[in-house]
Amino acid sequence: MPLTPKPTKLIILTVVIILLLVFLHYTHILSPLERAVTGMTKMIMRISYNFSNNIGANYLEFKLKRELLNENKELKDQLAILFKEKSRYLNEKEENDFLREQLKFSQTLNYEFIIANVVGKNVAGVQNILLLDVGAQNGLLVGQPVLGEQGVVIGKISKVEKNRAFMLLINDDLSRLAVKVQGSDKTMGIIEGEFGLGIKMRLIPQNETISEGDLVVTSGLEELVPANLIIGTIEKITRAPEDLFQEAAIKSPIDFSKITLVNIIKNK
Repeated sequence: MPLTPKPTKLIILTVVIILLLVFLHYTHILSPLERAVTGMTKMIMRISYNFSNNIGANYLEFKLKRELLNENKELKDQLAILFKEKSRYLNEKEENDFLREQLKFSQTLNYEFIIANVVGKNVAGVQNILLLDVGAQNGLLVGQPVLGEQGVVIGKISKVEKNRAFMLLINDDLSRLAVKVQGSDKTMGIIEGEFGLGIKMRLIPQNETISEGDLVVTSGLEELVPANLIIGTIEKITRAPEDLFQEAAIKSPIDFSKITLVNIIKNK
């Protein structure tokens, strides 16, 4: 008797198993096993779904964060460029306005001027010293007056080197400047600084009449300082009957903390 080929046996066995499983299914004999397998399959599918969902969410979050960081960096770079351009524009505008103002002022006086940039502040441990980018090769001398906006005196050259110079602000306690009250050739005095906090006009004779709001200008008694350069206005007067002199607090229109450009009178 010939033997049944192995593939045929395998097919027959498979069909028998399938029929047996169908029979067992419809007779509900396999119900507990089917429920267990179904439950296990659902659990595996749920775990797989959650795992893949978390991976996808984490990837999207990572990608979004990276894109936000890149965008943030680009925005910061653009903002830095805008700030730089704005700063350059404001500096150029400030310098042009100052030059235009000083040119207009210099046309009213027969003096030679030189414009300088402030390149250092509070140098040499002195709070009210400014460093300028011009020096002896530009014709600067110790004692020359330095003007700020509107032609207002803000200090004098205190030290000169070849390519740079130092100026002492008039609100420094070491500063001295001969002044007078405008409109009165007799009311003379000396301007002194108050440790950077203010300006005082001292040595005003008691018999001289001065008032708050009077304009104080240079007297012209110093060799390199012309007369009638504006200092400020009298803000407060202090008198004591037993003293020989009276004094006055002077208000300058200049903000000494924001000086970036100055004008120096080279010859009287």
